[in-house]
This record gives sequence, C-alpha cells and structure tokens, in this order.
Amino acid sequence: MQTPTSNDSIRVRVLHTDPIVAAGIGMALRLHPGFDIHPQDGPGVDVFVCDHMTGLALARDQRRSALMSTAPRCLVLTPLDSERCVREAFEAGVHGYLLSGSPIDDLLDAIRSVAQGRRYLSVRVAQRMVDSVAHESLTPRETEVLHLLAEGSCNKDVARRLNIRLSTVKAHVKAIMAKLEVTSRTHAVSIAAKRGLVALSREPMA
Repeated sequence: MQTPTSNDSIRVRVLHTDPIVAAGIGMALRLHPGFDIHPQDGPGVDVFVCDHMTGLALARDQRRSALMSTAPRCLVLTPLDSERCVREAFEAGVHGYLLSGSPIDDLLDAIRSVAQGRRYLSVRVAQRMVDSVAHESLTPRETEVLHLLAEGSCNKDVARRLNIRLSTVKAHVKAIMAKLEVTSRTHAVSIAAKRGLVALSREPMA
C-alpha cells in the first residue's frame, strides 16, 4: 500500500456489517476534507473500516497473501472492549481498534494514524490493556481450567474433563487466584469475565 502524503486524500472503504453504522461512518467522512469513500474493493484503497469479525477475516487473509505489503490497512470499529477481543484482533493483523460511541474526531484520528502506517488504540481500551500488562498472564492450561470453572465445573469435574490429577487442578486454581489477585474461585471467574478472558455462561459453583 502506498502511504498517503499530507496533501493526499485518504481512500477509505467502509465494510461494517451494520448498515446504520456503515452509513454513519460514510456520512461523517464526507463532512470532513481529506477523506474519499471508495464504494468497492480494489487498487487505491488505503484503509478498511470494519466490524470486529470482518476485520479479523480481512487481516488474516492479508497475512496469507503475497500482496500483504500493498494491502489496505484494517481499522476495527466495535463495541467489544474485552482484553481477549483486542488481543485477538491485533494478533490477527488488525492495525487499529476503535470503540463504538467514540467521538468523530477519534474516528478521523484513527483513520489518519492507520493510513500513515501507525497503530491506533482507543484510549479506554489502551488503559485496559496497560492494566492487564501489570498482571501475570495465565498459561494455556490455566485458561482451560478457568473456562471450566466459568461453566460451573467443580475441581473433580475439571480433573475428569482434562484428564489430570485432582491435586493438579487445585494447583492450577491456586495459581489462577494468585495471578488474578483474588481469594475465591467465584471472584476469579467474575474478574476473568470482566477482562474478557472467559465468557460467563452461568453462575459458577462455589
């Protein structure tokens, strides 16, 4: 992709699946100089503005493509603000992450930043990610255990489903609570759900 200069208009293709949101983005950009709305894909597009799932799919496709260096950059506009969703997006290759409901100026800044080759992250999401850095990450096995706790499984159920010893489950639970800085498994599940580490499907067992 050719990075636009300060005198060029940024060529934007809106691919948000919500038609109302897509229309709002297009209208907002047309009211501000320096942005051109492209009605279709193809050469000349600088930035895709899309929803979370579309952004992940596009970014992953671009990574698999030999033309990745010339492909448009992806900016995600979404209400999803969990740590898990943000990490998933950037690991897939998304270049910017903006929350729905952000001011129009933030949208414009995000598009400009992404078009110039920089990363962009909403202030609120950036703060959440900074806070998460201060916590020790869970191991893949601890994450598996945490997911089962969120489903309401007791230690014996976790041991059976993961085919590990009960003492090993207890050790994982202890490590999880230490890393999340909580004193109970119920609180661990609650904190993990707020951070987007797990989906809370029902009330966890005590």
